[in-house]
Amino acid sequence: MPPAGNRRGKYLGFVAHEIKNPLATALWSCDLLKRMDTADRSGPRAEKMVDASLRALRRMRRLVDDFFTIERLNEHGYELHIDTLELRSLVDGAIATLAEKDGVSTQGWTVDVPGQLLVNGDGEMLRRGVRAVLEHVTKGGGAQARLTIVGRALPAGGELIVRSSEPPDPLVPPVAEERPSGDPLGTVLGYALAETVFSVHGGKLQEREGALVISFPKR
Repeated sequence: MPPAGNRRGKYLGFVAHEIKNPLATALWSCDLLKRMDTADRSGPRAEKMVDASLRALRRMRRLVDDFFTIERLNEHGYELHIDTLELRSLVDGAIATLAEKDGVSTQGWTVDVPGQLLVNGDGEMLRRGVRAVLEHVTKGGGAQARLTIVGRALPAGGELIVRSSEPPDPLVPPVAEERPSGDPLGTVLGYALAETVFSVHGGKLQEREGALVISFPKR
């Protein structure tokens, strides 16, 4: 089997394993709700079951979505729409999504990205990649983590430097299938997704002096 097939097989087996628990939670909660009396379905116990089901379903959706996005990018099944974009806009959009949709506390974060710093790429994908990096870096300290995000123009393009007051250890995680299972948010493929997004754009995600650095080459 070629290397791409090996990678796909590992990720597919990993995702299949990871969705077992949230799938069981969602099915169990729905089954209990079905057996409840009509009057009880609007009570606090039912609300807890609904919340548990929604968390489980969101976890599965994230796992499956990240997996198939990685595959489509690697197999050239996603058509990139290349535009000239403000890097600051990508960062602001990623931060807003983390705060509004994912409930990540962004208070105390410092952003120093010049508005005139431009990069070329697919806006949706690059924003998703930046979001995944920021999300990963907060895992070390959770709500207590304070991020510093700096953008710099370089002769060969530009770069984004992301540093946390409480970074995860290790900063660059092992491959997904070598990590403990049970990520409660289903974000275990996030770092791999970010690596793939920047790679297909001709860039790179790497560790440098305790920070994660995203490079954006000129086209």
